[in-house]
Amino acid sequence: MKHQPSSNACQHLGLASSKVGEVMICPECGVVHLSLNHVSLRFDVEAFRVLAYMLAEAQLNIESYDARLPKTPEAPHVTGFEIAPGKKMH
Repeated sequence: MKHQPSSNACQHLGLASSKVGEVMICPECGVVHLSLNHVSLRFDVEAFRVLAYMLAEAQLNIESYDARLPKTPEAPHVTGFEIAPGKKMH
C-alpha cells in the first residue's frame, strides 16, 4: 500500500459518491480511499473488498430484521436501529 518511489502524490479516480462520502482509488499505487465526512480511511484493494462484503451482509441483516418488525401506523419508518431524537450514538 505504499506509493511508488517516482510518485509524489496519489491521483485519485472517483469510484462512487453519495451524501455520506466518497470512494476513490489511486490507480498507480492501488490504494482505495474511503472518505466519510471528517473521516478518511485507506485500504488496499483486498481489504476494501472484504469491508464491502461485510457492509453488504450487514445491510441484508438489517433488511431482514426490519421485515420481521411489526409495522405500526404511527411510525411506519421507525426501525430497531434508529436513534431516538436528541440522542447521540457513541
